[in-house]
Amino acid sequence: MNARKRIIYTGLLAIFCASPAVSFGAKCGGTNINNTVTWSPTEIVKGTTLSILRFTSVIVSDDPSAPFHLVSGECVGGFPISPDGKTSSSGYCSRKDKDGDVLNEEWAGSGGGVGTLKLLGGTGKFAKAVGAAQFRHTPLYGTTASVRWTGDCQ
Repeated sequence: MNARKRIIYTGLLAIFCASPAVSFGAKCGGTNINNTVTWSPTEIVKGTTLSILRFTSVIVSDDPSAPFHLVSGECVGGFPISPDGKTSSSGYCSRKDKDGDVLNEEWAGSGGGVGTLKLLGGTGKFAKAVGAAQFRHTPLYGTTASVRWTGDCQ
């Protein structure tokens, strides 16, 4: 009987130890709802413009139990626009959850509204957050936009 209990307990211990490894390397996805606060274009040289964007953002995860579901905050970024109309973008977001923990993100995009984002950690439960995702930006009515993203979160 002792050998049987030992096997059961060893098996349970292996399952409990393996569970976090499965959840930390998980696929994730969601939609950010963004609202432009300011858009400030400045002509740097003739035909070349640098626009600075500041917006608020709420993460709506596909998994409502994800720790970053309904985390909200602000983002800021830059958009250099060349004389031929080509553009790129990059910036950062810091969002806070209901407990006051902060999640930081870096993003970069191209003129087609697509790009990548990277989680940079934060505070509390987000201190060790890492991951990367691809996104697609879709303008909505007025100053709002939907940003659909999928990737790997840890």
